[in-house]
Amino acid sequence: MEAKGWFSDARIIASGARYPINFYDPVRLGQQIQDELALGRIFFEPNLVVVAAVTRANMETAAKALVQSGGLSSLIAEA
Repeated sequence: MEAKGWFSDARIIASGARYPINFYDPVRLGQQIQDELALGRIFFEPNLVVVAAVTRANMETAAKALVQSGGLSSLIAEA
């Protein structure tokens, strides 16, 4: 995960809902945005979370912070 700079198979389960999370590191996110724009497209990623490095520890810390801060209200839950 860390070498790729992204991970999109994460889920936060809280308050009876499941939230798919897309983790990126800043470098990989910048590359992805540039690639999409170079192709004449827009960049959009639902439930995007940027961490310093895409490691299990960083993703778990970010998920806990989202839950504790009330940030889940900004995410889109799975249907």
